[in-house]
Amino acid sequence: MAEDLDSLTVAELKQILHEKNLPVSGRKSELIDRLIENKSNFPIIPLSDKNMFWRRLKETKWKTKSGYVFSAFHIFVGVILILSTAGIGIYSVNQFSSKTPDYRLVDFDSSRAREYTQMLVDLGNPGRLSGSVEEQATVDAIQQNFTEMGLMLQYETFSVPMFDILSEPEFSICIPGQYPLGFPNPTPCGAADINAEYTEFEHMTDFVLQGYSGSREIQFWQDEFTIVNLSDGSDDSLWDNASGQVGMLWLESVGVNENTLFYGKARDSSLAGLIIAITSGNTCKIPSFEGTCIPFFKTVDVTELGTMPTDIAFIMVSNDVAEVLSNSFGNKDQNDVRMNLFTDMFNDGNMDVRVPCGVLPGITDELIIIGGHHDTTYNAPGAVDDSSGVANVLELARQFSMLSNEIGQSYYTIKFCTWGGEEEGLHGSKAYVDKHSIELSEMLRLYVNFDMPHVDIDFENRGNNILFYGNGVEDIEHLSQIIEVFEQEHPEISSKYNLGYFYQTDDQVACSSDHCPFVKKISKDIVGSYGDGSWEYHTYLDDMSRLNEESLFVTGTILGSYVLYLGWGE
Repeated sequence: MAEDLDSLTVAELKQILHEKNLPVSGRKSELIDRLIENKSNFPIIPLSDKNMFWRRLKETKWKTKSGYVFSAFHIFVGVILILSTAGIGIYSVNQFSSKTPDYRLVDFDSSRAREYTQMLVDLGNPGRLSGSVEEQATVDAIQQNFTEMGLMLQYETFSVPMFDILSEPEFSICIPGQYPLGFPNPTPCGAADINAEYTEFEHMTDFVLQGYSGSREIQFWQDEFTIVNLSDGSDDSLWDNASGQVGMLWLESVGVNENTLFYGKARDSSLAGLIIAITSGNTCKIPSFEGTCIPFFKTVDVTELGTMPTDIAFIMVSNDVAEVLSNSFGNKDQNDVRMNLFTDMFNDGNMDVRVPCGVLPGITDELIIIGGHHDTTYNAPGAVDDSSGVANVLELARQFSMLSNEIGQSYYTIKFCTWGGEEEGLHGSKAYVDKHSIELSEMLRLYVNFDMPHVDIDFENRGNNILFYGNGVEDIEHLSQIIEVFEQEHPEISSKYNLGYFYQTDDQVACSSDHCPFVKKISKDIVGSYGDGSWEYHTYLDDMSRLNEESLFVTGTILGSYVLYLGWGE
């Protein structure tokens, strides 16, 4: 029998295993051994159901009268021990044995990854806001690369709640000039006010829009407008007092949840504008800015916000600008300070976001999807977030396409997808999973996410951690072993980084990137990686000057090697 099986290809062996509902991972010798040894009547757990099986074992529990708690897992292990003691041969539901699989590392080219990153950055103006012409140009370039690699193309657009910036925003303040002998100024801050003091704030560096800002125009002649201190936003009476005015929040940090909460409060209190000032965090540590907290973009969760306010300007300013505003408007009774605030937005309708996929057909229609988001915040070149992740997707697509031509098809069909709309609410990946939920529920083995899989070039001050995560016990076990192989084969590189991994339950997985809908909507296994030190993300400073392509070699090689193992048994 062994001789007959040895004459088959790896692909043919995997097809037999698949038909017998057996695991298909491993080298050729392991596949043959699995077919030969599988003679027991013990029920085999399908590969796609293993993690669900283990979760059910662990979650099913009973309590005795004496208070002892035991689970189905304890019973299962006990049965295995009894059968083993009795000499009854069984096939373990866990494919791991005392022998570590002989993993092969994928040939990841970091110089190519840098070229892909540069290509994407060059397509921004400065960013690649979803729904924009820059996003369309990015998708066209990605699809061209997929075509050159010999992949099949799949391209979809999804109409989702999005915003658009119709005109460049403006923000400035003016203190009217004083006239001699106490005469009133006839045109405060007007064309004839030659003694006026103007302070103009620069878009991108001094202030940035926040997600789904509304449209508002306040001009210098409208002296009734002022800026009201809302402190940290916890005092509802301050919001009530700011009705009709521009409120300013002083926060240590802000995320999507906070932006959503505060924008909703601004709507409910009928504010004319909302300003956020950040006083601590990574953007306050950027070298050469001497403690200035660079303003950055954050979106709001449109599904949680409810009615969208269309006439409330929503911006973030640097802490330096916030101090100027606070000091000036704190003395408005004496200095008659005025503001010019202009935002011109479309924020209460739908726009199309794009999802291009390159498809590498496998022996079966079972799927592995490798993805990252091609959009950036409107204000950032996005070298790290997430051009670096898409570069990993493209380089692995190139590698696996060549490998398929050299040694034959993967057991799994592999899709390489990039998502639009991530920065505004994971719109692209959510819409894709919603549309294809039945197919994905039945066929998807694993989703691999690349979102900022990068470590900054400054290890000493910013850290050197690379963390791999997943919600499948089996996946994490494989990744831990592949990390060991990587450390053995690339000691000079791995010694620079602190490589780690962690397991999360489905409930523990955070909806911080495009892996979220694959877990929360269809309960599938995901893996991914995050790196250290991207202090510039979501700002105009996220450019190529911080790119460390060597860290992409680490993340691309390790996660890519797991896909190689699953697909080809290599």
